Amino acid sequence: MKVEKMKYKSVHTELPGYVILYVLFVIFLFDVKLIAQSTPKSLYVGASYYPKISGARIDSDIHKMKEIGINQVRFNDFDWISEEPKEGVYDLGWLENAVDKFTKAGIAVELCTPTAAAPIWLEEKHPDILPVNALGLVVGHGGRRQYSPNSTVYREYCRKIVEKLGQKFGKHPGIIAWQIDNEFWGDDYSNNSLIAFHKWLKKRYGTIENLNNLWCTELWSQKYQTFNQIPLPDPYRAGAGQHPSLFLAYKRFMSDSYISFCDEQVKTLRKYTSVPITTNGHNPLFQEIDYEKLFKNLDVVCYDSYAGPKELYRYAFQADWMRGLGKPFWLAETDVSVSGGTSVSNINDFADYKGSLRAKMWLNYALGSDLVSFWLWRQHWAGQELEHGGLLYPWGDESVNTPEIQEVAKELNHYGDWLRSTKTKQATAAIYYEIPMQWIFEATPIAEGFQYDAAITSYYNMLVDAGLNRDVIMGNADLNNYKTLFSPYMPAFEKGQLKKIENFVENGGTWVLGPLSACRTLEATAHKNACYGADLENWLGIHVRHRLPPSNETRIVTGYDTAKCSYWCDAYEVKNNQKVIAKYENGALDGMPAIVECKIGKGRVYVMGTKPGDSWMINFVKKITDEKSYSADPGVFVIERVDKEKKPAGIIAVNTNQHEAKYVYKGETHLLVSYGVGIYPLYGKKIN
Repeated sequence: MKVEKMKYKSVHTELPGYVILYVLFVIFLFDVKLIAQSTPKSLYVGASYYPKISGARIDSDIHKMKEIGINQVRFNDFDWISEEPKEGVYDLGWLENAVDKFTKAGIAVELCTPTAAAPIWLEEKHPDILPVNALGLVVGHGGRRQYSPNSTVYREYCRKIVEKLGQKFGKHPGIIAWQIDNEFWGDDYSNNSLIAFHKWLKKRYGTIENLNNLWCTELWSQKYQTFNQIPLPDPYRAGAGQHPSLFLAYKRFMSDSYISFCDEQVKTLRKYTSVPITTNGHNPLFQEIDYEKLFKNLDVVCYDSYAGPKELYRYAFQADWMRGLGKPFWLAETDVSVSGGTSVSNINDFADYKGSLRAKMWLNYALGSDLVSFWLWRQHWAGQELEHGGLLYPWGDESVNTPEIQEVAKELNHYGDWLRSTKTKQATAAIYYEIPMQWIFEATPIAEGFQYDAAITSYYNMLVDAGLNRDVIMGNADLNNYKTLFSPYMPAFEKGQLKKIENFVENGGTWVLGPLSACRTLEATAHKNACYGADLENWLGIHVRHRLPPSNETRIVTGYDTAKCSYWCDAYEVKNNQKVIAKYENGALDGMPAIVECKIGKGRVYVMGTKPGDSWMINFVKKITDEKSYSADPGVFVIERVDKEKKPAGIIAVNTNQHEAKYVYKGETHLLVSYGVGIYPLYGKKIN
C-alpha cells in the first residue's frame, strides 16, 4: 500500500530548539499569509474546476481567473478514481499540487468528497452497492450517483476515502470549506434499501398495527402482518397505483437515507477540520430531500440553480428560502450561458440577454448570498455535458458574456466593505415552502394538473409584485420576527408547528391560510372528523361544508370586485360571527363563503377556500400588510440593507425584465434599464 506523507508533519526533535522555533514561526507566517490571501474583502465569485483534466494548463487558468476576478474554486466532486486508482492505493499528489497553487494565488478552495461517482474497481468487487431502478434493472457504471445510499459496504468505502482526504487536507490553510458528495437525488429499489426501509418503518410506526390503522390498509385487502411484508412502492408493480401513504413514507425514507449518508461523512471530516462543511442542494425542480433536515448538521446552506434569464424570479425565491434557514448561504452552481448535456436549447441563453448574468449575480448577493459559483470554468471537451456553458470554451477563449462576471467582480471589490458589514433587512412577512408538502401532493394530487413547486413560486412572485419584503421558511422556523404569515398549498401541518402558528396569531400576527391547505394528515390521508381537522376548525370558528374543483365559470365576488377561482374551492359555514370577505358566484357553491376573516386573540386568520387571480391577490396583500417603503413595477426587486445595529444602510435594486422598469423608494423614482442593477449605499456613488 502506498502511504502518503503528510505535508504538515512535525519538525524533527533532534534539531536545536531555536531552529525549531524559527521554522515554526516561518510556517505560521506562511499559513497566516495564505489564510489572508484566501479570505477576500469582497464576496466570492467562484467556478467549478477539474485539475486532473486541466493538467499543465492550471497555471494559465489561475492567471486567467485572476484577470476575470474569480476568487474561489470548487473541485474534486467526481474524482475518486484519480485519488484511489486501486483499492487502498492513494494518489493525492496532483490534488495537493492544485490546492497549493490556488492557495498561493489567493484563490480560496472548496474541496469536495468524491463519493457521487464510485470507481469501477469498487463496483466490480461489490456490485451490490449499485442502486436498482423502478424497472428492476441495476444501474451500472458510466453515469453518476450509481450507488445505494443504504449500502453499508459503500458507506464504509466512502468513510475511508473521506478520512484519507481529511487527514491530508483538514488543516490546509487554503481550504475555506468542504462539500459532501454532489446533489443528492435518486430512487433506489435495491435489497439494501428494502431492508433499511423495513427498519425505518418500524422505528417510525412502532407496531404494524399502528401503521395499518394510520394507513387504513383494510382497503383493497392491503393489510400487513409484519413490516417485512411491506414493499418498496415501485410504480410498475402495483396494478392500480401504490397506496399514497406508502408512497409518502418511501419519499421520507429516501430523504432520510441520503441525509444519514451525508451526516456520516460530516462526522468523519469534523475529526480533521474546523472549516465549514456543506453540500449542494439539487435544483429545486427536483426536490427529493428535506432541506431543513439536510442542512441541520451543516455550516453553510448551498443550492444549485439553472433557471434561465426569463426566470430570474427563481433565484430570488431560492435565496429567500436558503436565507430562511438562518445560516450563511451560497449559490453553489449556476450557468454562465446555457445549461445542458450534449445538446442545448436556444431559448435560455444568458448570452442572448445582455445584462441578465450580472442581474442574476447581484440578485443573489443583494439577498444575502456570500458566493455565486459557476459550473464550470472551462467547458468539457468530451463527455455527457460537453455543451454546458463555461467561462471559457474548451479551446480556452472567453465565453461571450464572461465580461459580465468580470464586471461584477470589480463591483464587489469596490463595495466589499459595505457588503461585508451589512445584511439583507429582516422581512416582516414569510411564506412556507416545504419539500415534504410536495411529496404529499405527489401522493394525493387533489387537483388535476396541480404542481406544487410551480404554484408556490407563482404565489411568491405575486408577493414580490405586491412590494412585500418576504422570507421563505420551513416548518421549524422562528415566527417572532414576522407580522404576516402565508401558508398556501400546505396540505398538512406538524402538531408542534400548528401550535406555533396559533400562538403567532393570538399574539397579534396575521395568517393567510390556504388554498389547498390543512386538508390532509401527515400520512397523506383525509381527516375523519372535519376537513381541516376538528381542532383547527373549532379554533378558526369555521366549518368546511363542501369541497369541489372550480368550473370554468366559478368566481369569487366581494362588495367591490370579482375574480376567477383557481385549483380548488372550499366552501365554509361560519361560526362566531367571523367576517365573510368573499363568496362564490356561479355553480354549485353559489352564495357560500369562499374567504373568511377569523379574528382570534390579538390577531386574525384569512382562510382562503380558493386561489383568486393575481391582481386580486396583490390588492388583498397590500391591504392586509403595512409595508410602504417602496413600490415597483413587476419584476423589479428592491432589497434593503441594514447595518449591525439594524439601521438602514442602503439598497440594491435589480430589474429582472428585458425592458426598462421603475421603482419608487422613499418618494424618489428610479428608472432601471433592461436587467439593470442599482447599488445605493448610504455613502459613495451609485452604479446603474
